[in-house]
Amino acid sequence: MNFFRCYKEIWFGFALGAMMWLVDAVMHTEIGADVHAESLWTEIFAPHPTALIFRGFYLVIALAFGVFLWRTNWRERQLQALEQAVIAFQRQLDAPALRILGAVRGLQNRNSVRLDETAEKFAAEINMDATLIDELAKKYLEFSRLVQAGETARAIETLNSIESWLEKRKSIAK
Repeated sequence: MNFFRCYKEIWFGFALGAMMWLVDAVMHTEIGADVHAESLWTEIFAPHPTALIFRGFYLVIALAFGVFLWRTNWRERQLQALEQAVIAFQRQLDAPALRILGAVRGLQNRNSVRLDETAEKFAAEINMDATLIDELAKKYLEFSRLVQAGETARAIETLNSIESWLEKRKSIAK
């Protein structure tokens, strides 16, 4: 069943070609009954060679149309899947990043516990990484919005700017 659902456009093209074959056979039976068509079944399953060539051509054109539709819709499905993946990724990052940020800030702001230098350094690094994760999630959400809106060129620019922004952040951190 999944096979039919995945390739429904191609099946539509095949059905369209079969319908064109059937319509041509009925037309030959009605119009040219005295020429070469004996019965509708004969015209459908054993047509004249010229009719067979034309009907084969109809079928190939309809199948090509179905494949074209399938490819077009496949690209749209891939973009939707990408968008859903980015949104899911962002949602999965939000809660842990916010919990980490809250825990680190709570640890740094506690008056009763003084952190030694190593713990302070680790807390600062964790805070910086959690902030980076939070900012990345926001940037990828903007990328997802652009993909959804169909603004592919701006989405690619946004993706490139995210990569360059990450490179800058890495060079600053070193």
